[in-house]
Amino acid sequence: MVCISDIHFGANTSAHIARFIETACDPALNPDRIVIIAGDMTQHATEPEYRDAAELLRKLLDAGLRVVLTPGNHDFGDWIGEYLYTNHAARNRYRSLTEPVFNQKEIIAVEDYDSIMRCGSNIFVSLRSTHRGKAHSLGIIGINRIREKQVAWAASQLKSMDATGAMLHLVTHRSLWKESGDRHKGLYRPDYIERNLLERFRFHSVIHGHNHRYLFACTSTPRLGIPVIRLSLPTISGRNRKNRIGFVRWNAPYREIPEFVML
Repeated sequence: MVCISDIHFGANTSAHIARFIETACDPALNPDRIVIIAGDMTQHATEPEYRDAAELLRKLLDAGLRVVLTPGNHDFGDWIGEYLYTNHAARNRYRSLTEPVFNQKEIIAVEDYDSIMRCGSNIFVSLRSTHRGKAHSLGIIGINRIREKQVAWAASQLKSMDATGAMLHLVTHRSLWKESGDRHKGLYRPDYIERNLLERFRFHSVIHGHNHRYLFACTSTPRLGIPVIRLSLPTISGRNRKNRIGFVRWNAPYREIPEFVML
């Protein structure tokens, strides 16, 4: 599969987009025919940016690729996303963007902006990770959480299906982890995600974006120490000033080190 995050239409280079599409559509380079986009397709969630995002998805889907998609904070507002207010126009644009993605025959469950997709022996659980949570209702600025009801929904869906022998992947925008010196905050209180999803169903990997850098590690979760593979996806946006830009190729059985295609 070919994996990317933080495309940021409105702040990128068309040549980088073309290279990504070319790689994703090449059967020799993407034999699994899967694309993962882990959020922040847009920069300011404007209508022109969403038109570009829809065009990208159309090209991928028309080529017969299976697309796994989850939203990022930029997709729901300006550069601070939903940090201060709810941008209903941006939410509606994103919801329209998901329609052809959620209509794929491999999609087996959808709830709001969340989805579960089964591609052969692989199951991708995509959960929105940009909720502001209780802090905002109290008048405090807050963001970066996955709600407990999202986790409960995903767990219920996985429990009801036959996932015997399947390899499970959690796809989010924000990370469970928070490294020293990283200005991007990790998910708030990730322990219930670990306990009720990653441990209960023995997830193989957690795939996320937001940090604008490639990282691959056989590691453990930050709170409960559950063994898991972590894949942090890079950006192809020119707004990145710190880390090298590119995308990732990672082919089945998803145990070997992925290839970072640097641009």
